[in-house]
Amino acid sequence: MEKIKMKYKSYVVTVYHKQGCNSKKLVFLHGGGLDSALLSWKEVIELMGSEYDIYAIDLLGYGESDKPDITYSIPMYVELLHDILQQLNIERTYLAGLSMGGGTSIGFSLKYPEMVDKLVLVDSLGLYERMPFHTICRWFVNSSLNSKSYQWFAKSKKLIKWSIGSSLIDNKEKITDALVSELYDLVQAPGCSKAWESFQRYELGKENLTSDLAPHLSELKMPVLIVNGEKDSLVPAKSAIAASRAIANCQLYIMKGCKHWAQKEKPDEFVNILKAFL
Repeated sequence: MEKIKMKYKSYVVTVYHKQGCNSKKLVFLHGGGLDSALLSWKEVIELMGSEYDIYAIDLLGYGESDKPDITYSIPMYVELLHDILQQLNIERTYLAGLSMGGGTSIGFSLKYPEMVDKLVLVDSLGLYERMPFHTICRWFVNSSLNSKSYQWFAKSKKLIKWSIGSSLIDNKEKITDALVSELYDLVQAPGCSKAWESFQRYELGKENLTSDLAPHLSELKMPVLIVNGEKDSLVPAKSAIAASRAIANCQLYIMKGCKHWAQKEKPDEFVNILKAFL
């Protein structure tokens, strides 16, 4: 897979590219926390074959992209994505986003609908106006406990494994030693949670999410596929069901037994659904 270093303003953004057999473009956006393009999408990209010209972006603050001291938000990521796609000469694309990347994909599709042929949302932010337990979540992300929690996780692989199992992956056999070690290594980096903490502080408003996308879902006119883990506590399946009813041209697929990393927990099943939709 080709690794491309690009510029957004004065910052370096890393884009991974897998050349396809034709000109159909497919762009993947990852989630927040310790995530990155390949952490979320590596298995999926490998299984997609060569039918699509695939790009996966390390958003600012993540992976091998720069991690500047700025305010991270959906509006910022929407403009970053627009700038990167213009530099890549991508006029139209299929766009797939996970969690935070899903919220960014919704925001992008609302602002630049002419650039999105089909939209895929996986356990996506933006399907509801308020987070589950919104008031408690807002207090937590604005407290010192937010950053301290990453310091605690950095001390123990057992805590990392517990965290993955509690919210990301339900099938314990999928929580491999290699995956635990990968996240353990990531959490050792100073400031590893900086971008995610900034994003949370911006997006979790007093009453609703600051980038209030849910009321605008009905404005999406392109075909949309919503994929959600049946057991996802961060984006409950009921939110995905309600969002699918608000979008005129929408397919909904609930992945049985999966949590927030549905595409990583069952990549074969996810790729089958994705290919059928595209």
